[in-house]
Amino acid sequence: MVKMGSLIEFLKRKTALNVLEKTIKHAQIVQQCVKELEIGINFLLNEKDLQKAHDNLHKVDLLEGDADKLRREIQRDVSQGELDPSVRQNLSHLIKRMDDVANCCTGVARRINTIPIKFWEQSNAETISLVTEMMKSTVECSRFLDKIVIDLLEERKNIKEYARQINQYEHKIDILNIKLRKSLQETKYDVNYFTAFTAGNVFDIIEAISDAIEGVADYIMILLTSAV
Repeated sequence: MVKMGSLIEFLKRKTALNVLEKTIKHAQIVQQCVKELEIGINFLLNEKDLQKAHDNLHKVDLLEGDADKLRREIQRDVSQGELDPSVRQNLSHLIKRMDDVANCCTGVARRINTIPIKFWEQSNAETISLVTEMMKSTVECSRFLDKIVIDLLEERKNIKEYARQINQYEHKIDILNIKLRKSLQETKYDVNYFTAFTAGNVFDIIEAISDAIEGVADYIMILLTSAV
């Protein structure tokens, strides 16, 4: 059986440079998706600027498209090289997990744009504050995404610490989501059931962003452990 650590050996080669650069760029684009999503949601909920909110949420869509394009380039580069099948598989899994983060961001951006403004007007201050804090913590969590990927591809000295930070933020976001659910149920809304369902779906996907980032960290930890 070929060890998953064979990806680590591949990453040490100079011939892997092109793939490494693209993988780091992919992680940075995914991270930017999270940042633009937070900016858009802040414009929507706190600044009440619908046009700026729409513009930033649309940026998330465009960035996710860029990430998809780069993912396909990386997969093409890997498939054309004379690589061990396990290396192809491991790198593909890593890129797919990062892509899941961008997909979650797009899922939030597209759905939140469909929620009528009166839902947010009827939401209490605690609800708005909790959504804002969830996104702020999600951005903080995403700050470690490119760090842990770069460290995997370079010196592999701080992976465990970055993974620990990601896990802590993911847990914090879980707790915030529970508080948000309570706040929502204590608020009287005059909206149709589909609006309430869509809002709930948006909050679920916001939480899923940090879950997806944690998925990247967990997979990198597996690669690191198997390489020992």
